[in-house]
Amino acid sequence: MTRDRPFLVLVVAAAATYPALSLGWCVAALLGTERSAWEMWLAGHPGALAAPVLVLAAAVSVGGAGRVLVRGWWRTRRFRRWAERHRTRPCTTVSAVLTGFPARDRVRVVATDAPLAVTVGAWRPVIVVGDALARELGTVELRAVLAHEHAHVRRRDPLRSLLALVLAAHLWFLPAAAELRGRAWRAQELAADRAAVRRSGRAALAAALLRVTAQVPGAAVSAPFATAELLAARVAQLESGVPPRPAAVSRRCGALTVAGACAFVVAVAGAWTLMVLTCPCW
Repeated sequence: MTRDRPFLVLVVAAAATYPALSLGWCVAALLGTERSAWEMWLAGHPGALAAPVLVLAAAVSVGGAGRVLVRGWWRTRRFRRWAERHRTRPCTTVSAVLTGFPARDRVRVVATDAPLAVTVGAWRPVIVVGDALARELGTVELRAVLAHEHAHVRRRDPLRSLLALVLAAHLWFLPAAAELRGRAWRAQELAADRAAVRRSGRAALAAALLRVTAQVPGAAVSAPFATAELLAARVAQLESGVPPRPAAVSRRCGALTVAGACAFVVAVAGAWTLMVLTCPCW
């Protein structure tokens, strides 16, 4: 549970800001219907001036999160259609590995020269494996790759990855949210590696990791971006057996996050002041 902390922090932060952002829509309605609220805004009352900032923040949050959600859904759908068009019969190695595999009905072998092995699909994830990679790997290495991807299926990591993207877009005014999104993806890959080591051994996964480098950016997949830093973390975990600690957040990111949080609090206070002073329901 502690290794999923970045994702949980994103969820809690988004849940905490949602009521405040909802207040922004109430303020927008109030400015459009209550003359006293509009007069306060024209008069330059501090609370009334801060309220539109919250309205703008709410609009950007909803718009950005919606755009990311639609784009992730579309790219995932497009990739799954590509996988179905290029689906091919499993080779001998794949057939041998799939014997007794707990999720053999979720495995799709596609005709591609790319060393592809990825879990895709938010609601019903499937494992897509390139036939070139399957032919290149031995049985032991391919079993480690499938064990890694099966861990993503069990944890529903493609859905988590998509949610992390959406939540980070929702929290656009907090730069640390993007950092947490990256750490959540990193934790998913390290957790899947640990599951693969338990099932297939460290040597098999290390050999397979040297060959499997392709990922599908932007789709609802198990690892949206494969970076050199992520690869280094996976190798370090294989060497030591312990997940390495992520690098500390930069001072610039921390300072901008604090500034964004303070601006958000001020905007919420201003919107609440406007509501208290002008809303007829009080």
